Parts: sequence; C-alpha cells; structure tokens
Amino acid sequence: MLRSTAMLALVCPALISFAAQASDAVTRIEADAPVRVTGTAAPADSYVEARFRPLAPGRDGKLYVVGRYQDEKNWYGAGVAFQGTTGRVQVEVVRMQDGQLTRLKQFGRAGASDGRFNTVRLEMAGANLAAYLNGERVTIAVDGALPLPGRYGVFAQGAAFEVGTPVAGDAADKPARLALARAPQRVQLSVGDAAVSLPVSALGSYRLPDAAAAPVRLATRSFITQGAIQDAAAAATGAQPFRFTAVAADPALLRVQVADGAVSLAPVAAGTTTVMLTSVDDPNVLSVIDVQVAAASAPAPASYKLAGAVTPAIGERDVPADTPLRLHFDAAPTLGMSGGAIRVYRKRDGALVDTVRAGGESDQLGYEGQPFRRALRLQPIAIEAREAIVHLHSAKLRPGEEYIVTVDDGVFSGTLGGQPFAGIAKGQGWAFRTKATLPRGARFVVDDDGKADFRTVQGALNHVMQHTARTAPVTVEIRNGRYQEQLYLRGKDNVTLRGQSRDGVVIDAQNGDGLNPGSGTAQEARSPGITGGRALFLIEDADLVTLDTLTIRNSVLRSAPNGGQAETVFFNSEGRLVAKNASFFSEQDTIQVRGYAWFYRTLVAGNVDFIWGNNHAALFEESEIRTVGDSANSQGGGYVLQARTVGANDRGFLFLNSRLTHGPGPTGNDVPAGATWLARSAGYATAWDHIAFIDCRMGPHIAPGGWAGNGVAKQPAPNPLAASATAGWREAGSMDLDGRPLDLSRRANGRVLTPDEAKAAYTTRAAFFAGFPGGWNPRP
Repeated sequence: MLRSTAMLALVCPALISFAAQASDAVTRIEADAPVRVTGTAAPADSYVEARFRPLAPGRDGKLYVVGRYQDEKNWYGAGVAFQGTTGRVQVEVVRMQDGQLTRLKQFGRAGASDGRFNTVRLEMAGANLAAYLNGERVTIAVDGALPLPGRYGVFAQGAAFEVGTPVAGDAADKPARLALARAPQRVQLSVGDAAVSLPVSALGSYRLPDAAAAPVRLATRSFITQGAIQDAAAAATGAQPFRFTAVAADPALLRVQVADGAVSLAPVAAGTTTVMLTSVDDPNVLSVIDVQVAAASAPAPASYKLAGAVTPAIGERDVPADTPLRLHFDAAPTLGMSGGAIRVYRKRDGALVDTVRAGGESDQLGYEGQPFRRALRLQPIAIEAREAIVHLHSAKLRPGEEYIVTVDDGVFSGTLGGQPFAGIAKGQGWAFRTKATLPRGARFVVDDDGKADFRTVQGALNHVMQHTARTAPVTVEIRNGRYQEQLYLRGKDNVTLRGQSRDGVVIDAQNGDGLNPGSGTAQEARSPGITGGRALFLIEDADLVTLDTLTIRNSVLRSAPNGGQAETVFFNSEGRLVAKNASFFSEQDTIQVRGYAWFYRTLVAGNVDFIWGNNHAALFEESEIRTVGDSANSQGGGYVLQARTVGANDRGFLFLNSRLTHGPGPTGNDVPAGATWLARSAGYATAWDHIAFIDCRMGPHIAPGGWAGNGVAKQPAPNPLAASATAGWREAGSMDLDGRPLDLSRRANGRVLTPDEAKAAYTTRAAFFAGFPGGWNPRP
C-alpha cells in the first residue's frame, strides 16, 4: 500500500445526466498546490470522467478521477500513472481508505505520455469498479469497502496537469467512443500513395438494456469488448453516430478530410505527425492517430531473374487464394524498416488490392463480410532460413483473378541471384492466378507447400465459417509444416483441426499482452480500436471444437516488451473444446478456457498461471503439465493454475492420472526445486477456486506447501477458504514421478481427500461433464 501526500482537487457540481456535455474549459493543476471546490454528492452507482494532459511530458506523474469521496482519506479513483522514462502508462483502479492508497487493479498501456489529451472515466456499479481510457474499458476491479454515495473530482500526484471540468452521470450510461474502426491508432503511408479512407467509430452515449428485459444474445454467448457491446446496444436503443472533426498537426505532411463517417489521409511529404479526432459536441470524446509518412522507395532497376526465386511462381495457375508470398534469397535476408511495402495489384484493372509494410501491420482475421472479425496487431513478414515469407491481409484475394506483386527497394536486404536485392517492379512480371473454384465437402487439406485446398490454417477456417453450415461436421487436415500465423474461429460448431503428426505440425506465432492487450474478442464493423487479444488462437461462440495431433506455440517471451500474458488458445465460448494428442507451449496463461473442455494425452507447458479461465468444467486426463523456466525470472517457479470457475456448483479444473513435470524454458533455464505452486487465487468473491488433482505424479519443482493463498506466498485467500470433497483446492493419491506416494503433511490451504472423497470428486467423464445442457461423454 502507498501513503499519498499528493494534492487533491474536487469539483462537485450537481449530478449531470448522460446527455450532458463536458465543458471545453481546462484548469492547470499544480502538483504542490491542492485546490478544492465543494458541491453536491453523486449516487453510489455513477461514473465520473475528465479530460486531461500532462504539462511535463516525459516526467512521472499520476492523474485519477475520484468517486464516492467521503473525505480526503476515503475515496475510489481510476486513472493513469505515467512512466516518463519508458513512455508507457499504467491504467489503474485505486482505493484510498483511512489514508492508505491501494492499487486494486492495474493494466499497462503503450504511449499516450507525450502531452496529448486523454479522457479517463471511473465507473462505479455496486462493488464493480471499471476504468476507461478514451471511451475504452481497460480494466475492472471488485471492491465493496466504500459503498456509500459521495462527491467526485480529480486527484493528481508528481506532475502538473491540465484538466477539464469533471462530469458525472448514471453508471448505466456507457461512454461514447471515437477511434478508427477495428484498427490501431497508428497509420503508415508512403509518399506517392493514393489517399486512404479509414472508417471511424463514432457512436454516442447509450444505456445498456435492462437486465430484466430480453438479453442481448451476443453478450451472453461470449465475452464481448466494450466496442462490440456498444454497437449491439446502440442498435437496440437507437443511438446515432455523432459528428467529429479531424485535424493534422502538420498539414505539410498530410491532407486530412472527413466524409461519410470516415477520415481520408493523403500523404504529402515524409515525416511523422498526428491527427486529432474530436467530437463536435463533447470535447471529452477524442482520440489521436499517429501517422508516419515514409519517403517513396520504388523498386530500383535490376537484372536478376525471378524464375525460381519467388512463390507463387511467375505465371503459376490454380494458386490457393490464401497463399503467402515467398522470396528465396541466396542467404538469410534481413527485414528493413524503411517504411517500404509489398503491394498486390489486380491485373485486369490495376486496382491496389493489398499493402503489407515492413514495420508491422494490423489485420482483421475472418472472411470478408463476416459480422464479427478479430482485429489485432501483428508482424506479417517472417524470415525463415533464406526465405522471406509475407502473409497478406486476411481474405484479400479472390478466386479466379490474376494478381501482380511489387516490392519496394529497402524492404529486404540481401542478394538474389548474386545481386543486391533492390525490389521488384511490375515490369518484372511476378504475377499469378488464383483457383477459380472453391473446395467443397466436409474435409479440407492445408499444406504449406504440397497439393492442398489451402496454404494456411486461417484460410481453411475462413472457408468453413463462410461456406459450411454451422452444425455440419468439418475436418481440416493439416500436413506437416510450420504455420506462422494467428488464428480465429467464430460461429461454427463441429470443427476438427487434425495434424499429420503431433510434432510435425507446428502453428507458431508471437503475440502477447504488450502487443494486443487483453484476453481478446472479435469486433463488429463499427467497433473502435483493436481488441483481438493476446492469444494465438481465439475461439468464440463455437461448440465441439477438436484440436488433434498438432502443436500450437505462442513463442513470445515473458521478458520481451510485447510479452507477459500470452495464451496459445483462448476458448471463449460456453460450448465444448477437445484437445487430444496435442501440445501447447507458452510461458504465461498458455490455456484459457470457458465452458467445458477435455484435454486427453496432451502436453500443456508454461510457468505463470498457465492454465486458467472462467470455466464450468475442464478435465485434464493422462496429460503432461510441464512448468518451464521463466525468461523473466530465472529463479521463479510460477503457478500452474488460477481458477476462476463461474459457479459454486461447477466442477472447475480436474487433473486425473496426469504428470506434473518441469523443464528448460525458452531461454534455457530450468525450474528450481520447490519453486512451483499448484495454484493461486484471483481473490474474487464472485469466482470459485475449484481445482483437484487425483492420482497425479508431481516432480520436485512443486512446493511442499502446494497451494499459494491465504497469506502463503503473499497470495489472497481462495474461494472457498476451506475445501470440501467437491469444492476448493483438493488432491488425492499424489505421487512423485517414480510413483511413490508424496508426503502431503506440509500442504497449506488445500484438502487431502480420503479414498471415498476422491471417488466423489470423480467417477466418470459423463458425470464430470453432466453440467453441460443435455450432458456430454467425450471419448478418445
């Protein structure tokens, strides 16, 4: 806990309705000169928001909006802590109680510390507290210590800020959001490019439907981000798009226009600038787009031959439309960051179809026209041995079309045919034609280089989502190869991904919380920003999905800037997931599941909370649960689980006849003896810590105390605090890896079950999964 000596500014006019507009006026608040203005109190369930910016960019500082203010020593706050040396911000929910400031929740964010305006909101609904930044819900906390109504205002520490007049309103009224739709607030262009028109999400405030009314099915089937709920609720309540303006900070670099709900950006000269989007009616509703305009870097004249050096081959026919582009260099090339691009044109009319830039991209996974797609940041260009592999944006190419590829000078450094690579011009003839017909049936083949229906797993998933009936069984057979891609499946049941061999089929990509924050969800077309999340494979609103005989690896390091939490699979559905004879590798949060899941003879590897989720029932049977060395902490052993089971009567997580092993992590270090805990709790009264190990073998890396909680290892108490035969932290028949019974006398918090209690905890698969509507009895 932190004791604060910072200034406090309270501005407390009467409660303002959701339709009220913020004042355009701003006030300078000095760090050492507290200012207070008293006023009437707001209800306990309300929001408070204010627009602000730091007046000393690059300096550490904090700004919170404050609610339920009783006195200087008791209030809630939500806001940001600026880290001047790193340029990052931390979005926080805090509680000041009896003069002690406690961070209830915090969430890292990149950028936004350069002196631009931001809007922060604290939403208080009962014990639920949410922090919003520029209309986006960033993090939530649960705390009931201060339930009373109170005044509201702002709180600052460490630096001077410019702050608009705080406004408050009903907690049920959600904030307006202004941002590029399904895209990051960062745009890359090149001098000579035509103007690009980017759709903008600009929907006004709205109220969520009454809980007693007909539920929004979208919200009940999967976790939907604020943007997606916003559009669903807006459709139900009649909220309308609002007017906004767009202004370039440096018009000498960029021409900007607004028309038909989109912003048009035309590059003029090389350089870096920003574009400010602002609501015409409410200055609290704003966002900033970072724009980088690169100098023109057209291909230079070159005499090297492309025959045999590119895939698809020059003039190749019947090319699967999801085929990545490959360039075969003499030796391993390097990827330039000059701002250059790979471009694909439609031959019949010269239309630009896709642009991929060396500095990174965003994509919308899914098929064109899909109501909800997964938007995320990624690096679409990979270097593998002497090949450069370029993944085009999802679903850009069409059947039966001929395309021409160009590559700017500077995108790659290397030699081709003994000559320095200087790009590929249209005249060099890298052209190919896609297959004219789509595959049919219930079985599809993916192969990265052999005869197949698709070249990528996502290409096959796009097809089955678009062209097969929801309930029709479909099998995607994946031939041996390394598939460097992120994946997304939504709205399709009975899908099986079956690999040719467990170690031969490797789906491998880098994604993490620093790159795509949050667990992730799909977005409607007008949803703002990017919320695709940190998982490699996001599955939503789907039932009976099977992952069989393959490996999925999220290869981002926990120690990397874009690392941290990084799922291989996030099963974000109330349906059923099966994983058998499969392997899943990451470091933190490897597997996140909702609904019902069965893992059979499967390996799950990680080191921090690497199995978790808001689930009903997950059974890990005859599987290996491997704790690996932590790239961020060489002496760390982490936690195997963090259960957040949603119901007191749900089964939670059960491990049966499985092995808890350890091994080297991605940076080579192993796990120290006794350093790994079986589980820790999230500490939520609304989530249940239902975990059981029955007849499992455990390596020496497992801590003798077993369970971290109720003060052990400085972790919160589990829910329930005292385990029973069917609830809480439990184990029975635990052995070492050689099959000798373990001494469990030093176990803390958990319950050691008797043989009869162990039988009550598990009898059959059908009994374990009886909570699924209609029952479920999965079989190998």
